[in-house]
Amino acid sequence: MLRLRPRSFLGRFFLQTLIWLPIAFFVWYQAAWLFTLPTAWLTELVLNLIHPGAVEQIEGLGRETVIVTGFETPAMDAQGNPVMGQVILPLNPLIYSWNLPVLLALLFAADERFFSSSKLIAGYFLLIPAHVWGLTFDALRALALQGGADIREELGFSSWTLEFIALGYQFGYLMLPFIAVATIWIVLNLRLVESLLERNSITVDRRD
Repeated sequence: MLRLRPRSFLGRFFLQTLIWLPIAFFVWYQAAWLFTLPTAWLTELVLNLIHPGAVEQIEGLGRETVIVTGFETPAMDAQGNPVMGQVILPLNPLIYSWNLPVLLALLFAADERFFSSSKLIAGYFLLIPAHVWGLTFDALRALALQGGADIREELGFSSWTLEFIALGYQFGYLMLPFIAVATIWIVLNLRLVESLLERNSITVDRRD
């Protein structure tokens, strides 16, 4: 008779991950300003490389990042008079960096043989480019949609450029967070992945 007997190593790993997830999300949410600081700086750098003077400063780091641009657009003052107003983009960087607490939980869930503080640090910095991608394309999308034709012309946005921005935004929002966290965790934990596959392979007991 054949009996399937899955091992429990993988089950313990998933249980540890579920325990660590709410803790990691709580720390990430409370310290959002700290975790998003490098992302904001690099996003400002990238946007100013795309168009010098595009960003004057970034304020309100954390759950709502406000990008103060160097562009102006027609607006109305309190008395209803037409004026030129500075374009300000309120963005939420957390929708691109939620994979950070997921990665932290996965790393903490590993037992001491596979855990190291260097993996935590490396994982954080390896995720930053994905976060910068998402926030940069979000800002470009907002400028293209909210800035009006004059700003699009000043930035040199052609029709194919707008299509590329839309695709980059969708990729950075829908796919890249998943791809980044899965790829980075596997790269940092090749020995653990091998151990999980070996220990949880289905064994077959043969009985008369």
